[in-house]
Amino acid sequence: MKPNVNPTTVKEHSEPTDELSEFSPIITRIVGLLYPFMLLLGFYIILNGHYTPGGGFQGGSVLATLFIARYVVYPVEDLDDETFHLYERLFLALILLAPILVLFTGTVSAYPEYRALYLTVMDVFIGLQVGLGLAVVVFRFAFFEGVGKRWRL
Repeated sequence: MKPNVNPTTVKEHSEPTDELSEFSPIITRIVGLLYPFMLLLGFYIILNGHYTPGGGFQGGSVLATLFIARYVVYPVEDLDDETFHLYERLFLALILLAPILVLFTGTVSAYPEYRALYLTVMDVFIGLQVGLGLAVVVFRFAFFEGVGKRWRL
């Protein structure tokens, strides 16, 4: 006896399935578990940049992966790239003003014990500026080029 099968409910292999449009629970869980460690690693690289290899750019790149991983796992346009761009410009202004205020006024030469603090603050400014800048680049590409599309792994 032949089973009663409705031909409209049978999926053919050539048809695209809707399974890929759902969020992957494995990727979501792994990114959720690694998120605090990526944040910690990014700030560790930034804060120890004047003692070890690393610093603002490398730590900022790690911090940018946080925003990118969040978008890949949860591709919703609730992040405003204009706000990120505003903060990026703010940190760029701080990067330009800090040497003027500290170096040209002679603060570092008068108080050499503040040199490590100055380098750490500059690494933090550079790291946040680079992280936000890379996030802006990726989000502008994703929001502009990916209109109506989703990133799939």
